[in-house]
Amino acid sequence: MFPRFKTFSISNILIYISVVFTAISFFYQPIFQLGMNSYFLDRWIYHIFITQIFTSNFLHWGLMHLAFNSLFVYLFGNQVENLLWTKKYIIFFIFTAVVIWLWLTAMSAGNTIGISWFCLAVLTYYTLALWQRGNIEYKWWITAIIVNLAIGFYPGISFAGHAFGCVAGILFFLLTSNFIGKVMQPLWE
Repeated sequence: MFPRFKTFSISNILIYISVVFTAISFFYQPIFQLGMNSYFLDRWIYHIFITQIFTSNFLHWGLMHLAFNSLFVYLFGNQVENLLWTKKYIIFFIFTAVVIWLWLTAMSAGNTIGISWFCLAVLTYYTLALWQRGNIEYKWWITAIIVNLAIGFYPGISFAGHAFGCVAGILFFLLTSNFIGKVMQPLWE
């Protein structure tokens, strides 16, 4: 049975924003230029390039892409949000968005959209949190991570986005764990 989630959560807000951006894309195709790409960086239009950090997350190629990512954020994002609390979860989203933005700018030649990278960051963080608590269910979620990484090899899906979503989840876990978290504690208390 799934846990009961708050109606007003950051995860649900991310889903709502994704629905709005994707709906706009059905009527206004040029919005896809705001996906993660180097078009605006190459032309020195930095203010639009910087907005791509967030706009690229909320655009999706269609209803199935939106549905799968939204379901994932709803189920796992809300669980991680309950673990981290709202303020730390917002920092998690921004941190992973910046990590992916930097990576995709450097390594991806195409136009990358979707919140899949955040889904992988959430899944990785969740798996590590289960492992840290000694819950053996983490082994099942390692399989889910491997499957989601394998999906990245499918044509048209960003392996780099999926892989560095995992890396961002690991980095954030390490930054907030007892090992490094004591140094970072003043940021979110």
